[in-house]
Amino acid sequence: MRDKKKMYRTISIVSFLVMLISLIALVGIFLLYRWSDGQYQDLARLARGIRAELEEIAEQTEPSPSVTEEPLPESGPVVPVVPVMPEASPEPELAPIPVDFDYLRELNPDIIAWILVDGTDIDYPVLYDSTRERFYLSHNYAGAYTMYGSIFMLSECRRDFANFNSVVYGHNMLDGRMFAQLHRFEKQEFFDEHDSILIYTPDRVLEYRIFAAYMTDKLNQIVNFDDATEETRQAYIDRIFSHEARAIFREGVSVTPDDRIVTLSTCIGNPANRYLVQGVLVSEQPGVYVPQTEESNAG
Repeated sequence: MRDKKKMYRTISIVSFLVMLISLIALVGIFLLYRWSDGQYQDLARLARGIRAELEEIAEQTEPSPSVTEEPLPESGPVVPVVPVMPEASPEPELAPIPVDFDYLRELNPDIIAWILVDGTDIDYPVLYDSTRERFYLSHNYAGAYTMYGSIFMLSECRRDFANFNSVVYGHNMLDGRMFAQLHRFEKQEFFDEHDSILIYTPDRVLEYRIFAAYMTDKLNQIVNFDDATEETRQAYIDRIFSHEARAIFREGVSVTPDDRIVTLSTCIGNPANRYLVQGVLVSEQPGVYVPQTEESNAG
C-alpha cells in the first residue's frame, strides 16, 4: 500500500513537471511570436517614413531666407528676352511609392520589394535569396533566426518581377502572420470580394489581379517549370486551370503566355502540398518614394 502511494505521488510530481514545462514552452512561443510580429510592424512604419526623428528635425529646421533682387540700373527701358525652349516630351506620371527603399537597403540589400494583399494583413518586405539555400525560410530581414522566416523569392526568379511567373514564398503561421491569411481565399465569398496584389519595387508599382487560388503538389513550382517558349508557358497556364483541390478561379480574367503573373505560395500542413494564390499583372507604373504620415497611413 505504501509503495502504491509512493508511485502515485511520483506520477503526480512528474505530471505536474511535464505540465509546467509545457506551459513555459507555450509562453515562450507566444512571446517569440509577439516579438517577431512587433519587429515587422515596426519595420512597416519605418519603411513608410513614419519616424518621430524626421518630424523633430523638420520642426527644428528654419526656412531659408528669401533672396531680394537688386534693382536694375536706370539706363533706359529694359527689353525682356524670352528664350526659345525646345518642346519637351511629356514626363510619365509617377505613382507614389510609400516605401523608403534607400532606408530598407541600408538594413539589408536583399530587400527588393514590398507586398500587400487585398483583404489581409499581408504587409511585408520581400527578401531575395541568391544563395539557393532558402536562408530566409528561417531568418528575418535582419538576418536573425526566427520561425517566422521572411517573405522571400529564390534566385530562379528575377529581382524585378519580370519573369513570366514570379514565385513568392511565406510561412503559414499559426497566429495568422506571414502568408497564413492566403488561406482566406479558400472561401468563395472572400475570393470574390478581394482581387488585388500590390507590389512596390524601388522604382515601380505593380498591381496584379488575383485569378486563381488552389492547392497543388509541392513540385509544381517555378524550379520545375520551363518558361522559355510560348508553348511551355501555355502548358503551365492550362495546368493552373486544371486544378480541382480547394480551387477557385475568377471568371472573366484571361491569362496568356505573354502576360506576367505572380504566385504567392504557402504551406497547408502537409509537406507534400502547397497552397497558391496567383495574380496576373494588370498595371505597371514608374514610381517615386513619397513619405507617409500617421494620418495618411491610417487612411
